[in-house]
Parts: sequence; structure tokens; C-alpha cells
Amino acid sequence: MLTKNDLKQIKNVVKPLISEGITPLKSDIKTLKEDVSKIRRDVAVILDFFDTEYLNLRKRVERIEEHLNLPPVV
Repeated sequence: MLTKNDLKQIKNVVKPLISEGITPLKSDIKTLKEDVSKIRRDVAVILDFFDTEYLNLRKRVERIEEHLNLPPVV
């Protein structure tokens, strides 16, 4: 059976090992958060671009339909 002293000694050995293992993970998590943030910004830019393109195309199609007296397709 382990005594309190044994548990303290185990804690003193294990705690630094855990700290060493956590430090690189924190760095990796920070990098991942930055990457996700950049991806979100890029997706927003892409969506804005295609939304604008869609609206411009929609206006052109409506003009063509009106010019040719075609009923709009729903």
C-alpha cells in the first residue's frame, strides 16, 4: 500500500513530465487557432466574392428575360 510520502514522491516525478508534455501542446493549439481564424477570414472573402458574382449574374439574367419577354423561372 502506498503512503502519503510515496504519493508525494510520485507526484514530484510525474508533474514535471506532464508539464513538459503540455507545453508543446499549448503551442500547437495556438497555431491551430490562428490557422482556423485565417481559414474563416478566407472563407468569408470567398463567400462575399461569389455572392457579389451571383447578384451580378442574377441582374443580367433578369435583364435578358425582360428583353426577350420570357417569364422568370421560379
